[in-house]
Amino acid sequence: MQAQTNRASYETDIQHYNKAIKELPTFAQAYNYRGVAYGNIGEIDRAIADFNKAIRLKENYAEAYSNRGGAYRIKGDYDRAIKDCNTAIRFDPNLPEAYNNRGISYKLKDETDRAIQDYNMAIELDPSFAYAYYNRGIIYHEKDDFDLAIKDYTKSIELRPDLVHPYNNRGNAYAQKGKYELAIKDYDKAIQLNPDLIEAYYNRGMAFLHLQEWEKAKEDLTTARDKQENIIIEQFRKEYKNVADFEQKHGVKLPEDIAALLTPSQT
Repeated sequence: MQAQTNRASYETDIQHYNKAIKELPTFAQAYNYRGVAYGNIGEIDRAIADFNKAIRLKENYAEAYSNRGGAYRIKGDYDRAIKDCNTAIRFDPNLPEAYNNRGISYKLKDETDRAIQDYNMAIELDPSFAYAYYNRGIIYHEKDDFDLAIKDYTKSIELRPDLVHPYNNRGNAYAQKGKYELAIKDYDKAIQLNPDLIEAYYNRGMAFLHLQEWEKAKEDLTTARDKQENIIIEQFRKEYKNVADFEQKHGVKLPEDIAALLTPSQT
């Protein structure tokens, strides 16, 4: 299962599979694909119920096990997710989605080396698997290996230029390397694809701060704040103790209005 992009489309899919199941109640694939659609609109329990049904109808259904593993992962049950992915791989050792799903769960359990191995296997089985590159890039990013992260994000973008988060994440990696102009271009693209992506406005605003483009920084930070109250302060405090800490680390004096945006209210 992947992140929701078009709820109406998934709801149409659900209606399609409802009809197929009504006409052929033993059609395991219809339950599996309806489960995927439910997962993509956030109805995880209904998704699991459909995957369960698909597995009862077709006990060696590797794809349904992999999908159910993804659903359990979303619910935070990583061990159960891994168990389902193991079963999927046992039934079909060449199913790249099962390795990718298991890799995400390993990553969430802080077993990053095992996660990378799974992403590597997913990519070996399907070199066009954009999400596997993206997920591996996240781990390289967290290891501060920004060049490898950028390489994987770039590959993900080449394969799926419609995906939003690889642009935002690559922008963050560029920013970590001090390449703020490149970072801003990626944030621009992320916002173009999803004008409601709050983190991209915050990230672009911070990139503008580093370039001392105060008005553009203020505009983006204000937009992020208006979309979600306190978000910019929460994000800022993950990196800096306060405004003075930012100013000292970067040898810059922020304008008062921007400093106020990044300072918690005293009321």
